[in-house]
Amino acid sequence: MTNLEKLYQSIANLKELGLPLHEETLKAVDNLEEELIKNEIIPRLSESIEAIITQIQRPIVLVVDYIPNESLSVRLTRKRVITDETETKQYSLAPKSKDKEKKTDKTITSAPKSSKTGLAVTFPDGTVISNRYAYETLIDVVKRVGITKVENLQLKHLGLNLVSKIKDDFYNQHELSGGYLIVSHSATVKKKQQLDEISERLKLGLKVEIA
Repeated sequence: MTNLEKLYQSIANLKELGLPLHEETLKAVDNLEEELIKNEIIPRLSESIEAIITQIQRPIVLVVDYIPNESLSVRLTRKRVITDETETKQYSLAPKSKDKEKKTDKTITSAPKSSKTGLAVTFPDGTVISNRYAYETLIDVVKRVGITKVENLQLKHLGLNLVSKIKDDFYNQHELSGGYLIVSHSATVKKKQQLDEISERLKLGLKVEIA
């Protein structure tokens, strides 16, 4: 388990125990998370993409849009100016190794294809809900089923109710109507399990598939 994984596991444990995370604690978590990303994740990214990216012979800017447990989205631009630059921080992708002369010694190993991260939900009347991201499908299904009906099930995830009006300061939540929020910080397989449970407990007869 990496230090970053240990950090997230510690937060999840505190949430499940019902212990509150105060503003000072959350600020410390944010700072530690950023340091771990800078020191552990970014150097590994450099090692992974350098052999591939150096095939490009003109300057470009690649923007990676990352949502946990969803498919990566990469945008390309030739503009060197990024909007809202004050909201971003720049870290060098240069490898830590001082040996710059052995690039040809690197071996490129093809990474396995990522697992499917979409969901397709079929209702008994034939209606199918299947959006680009699994969390979008989860949200649309909950809306169609009935937000208050799902709230009343009191489904728990990461120490929180799946649907509630309580704002959490750490985990991702998306707004629903009526002031309700839904926890979207979960893997696709977990979202499928949640939808299967909703279907079973409300006797909806939904067919939930990972697409």
